[in-house]
Amino acid sequence: MNHPNGDSSAENPLGKKRREFLAFLEKYRNSKLVVSSHANMDLDALCTVYAMKSLLPNAVMALPDKMEAPAEAFAEKMGMELVKLEELDPAEYEGLVLLDCSTSVLFEEGKKWDIKLIVDHHHKSENNIDAEITIRDDAAPSAAEMLGELLPEISPEVAYALGVAIISDTARFKNGRGHTFEVLAKMISISGKGYRRMLDDAEPEMGAEYKIAVLEGFRKVKISVHGGYVVATTVVPSHESLISSSISEFADVVFAAKWKNEINETRISSRARKQVPVRLNEVMKELAEEFGGGGGGHAKAAGCSAKARPAETLDKCIEIFSRKV
Repeated sequence: MNHPNGDSSAENPLGKKRREFLAFLEKYRNSKLVVSSHANMDLDALCTVYAMKSLLPNAVMALPDKMEAPAEAFAEKMGMELVKLEELDPAEYEGLVLLDCSTSVLFEEGKKWDIKLIVDHHHKSENNIDAEITIRDDAAPSAAEMLGELLPEISPEVAYALGVAIISDTARFKNGRGHTFEVLAKMISISGKGYRRMLDDAEPEMGAEYKIAVLEGFRKVKISVHGGYVVATTVVPSHESLISSSISEFADVVFAAKWKNEINETRISSRARKQVPVRLNEVMKELAEEFGGGGGGHAKAAGCSAKARPAETLDKCIEIFSRKV
């Protein structure tokens, strides 16, 4: 049956997202904007900020607090210049573009800014940030994959950055989908660089500081078994995301906790292997509801803030997981 406009089928979801994205560009391409992402920026966050900036000549890239080690190394290699978000006055800009994030838990500055656009691949949470336009695809394994489809023009440098981010955020395609390979192939073709070169930047050799942090995380691990799945918990002083990812190469489920003394809060980074049926974003959401924080993410990789000490928070993680499994 034909539609009144003559089209034989309804607009597909990707078509709608592209239309919204192009409408944003038409309205704001030459505006003075800030482009930023979540706290503790990873490669997906950094590279999507870089890609978005390529379309906005009058925009600045801003760092909300710090970057993970691979992102920091890649920013230096690519000559990316980011300013500290806290040093910018919202009154001097027309608004902000937020990538790879849509929750105030990971972007505490959100209330100060007029958010014009959000592009995110995480599930909507109870701490969701409002924006003029929100483009969300929680089936996408990375924000970089989303931008690889949305951007109307992609330079070789941007294609290379997006390819690196896709490899990194999918953990070498453990969290990928069939379409992920299509988008990556496109990025490789545009960039003129091979997969091996992208992989080197997606998973760079860690410095001694990070290797020691991971090994200390392993040393402090407590192990339990629930529903036949090996669960590891650990309390670490820093690098909880890196540590949880590393331990998940062996344990089925990992909860790594870091205490933030300045705000009396525990931050949890969780990871699960593909065979685990429990969705970690749901575990983190329930944990946040219990302790007055905020949480979300993906089924196999999620995070949470909790107004409780690490030991109590990890005990609750185990309790929620074991009940769900």
